[in-house]
Amino acid sequence: KQWYQRRVRAARIRTGHRNFITTMNEGLAADFGDTTVAVGGVFMLKEGKTKCHVMPGFSCTPIRSDEDVNRWLRFYEMSAPLVHTSVFVSRDPGLDLRLEHSHCFSEHGDGGHYHFDTTPDTVWYVGYFSLAERIVRIDAPDVTHQIGRD
Repeated sequence: KQWYQRRVRAARIRTGHRNFITTMNEGLAADFGDTTVAVGGVFMLKEGKTKCHVMPGFSCTPIRSDEDVNRWLRFYEMSAPLVHTSVFVSRDPGLDLRLEHSHCFSEHGDGGHYHFDTTPDTVWYVGYFSLAERIVRIDAPDVTHQIGRD
């Protein structure tokens, strides 16, 4: 399990259909099974482009499905360099957590919620991640749903 003790991750190209964070998260889930492992950190997209979304103002109509979410959000392709903050957890220990969540920003004005890169043959990621000592859920909802979780 030495892979998880390192803090630096780098990928020069992406293979497969999963994004950078999902790939690491699925590795955690496969290696640790029923044990919940949470990770947080930052990563930089040094080269390439990503698909991100930005939330417009609050929706005037109820959002009842993933399709409603996708119609409401504004999706953009954003260019490197992008700095991302990210958290991911290998499995939800019953706290109604999203398994991963990443946002990005840049000095050239791009930023938003990271989905995946759009240039797998030329993408370059460098990241710094640490294992969490504990997971704390603040303000858990009384009623939950799976809408809008990617």
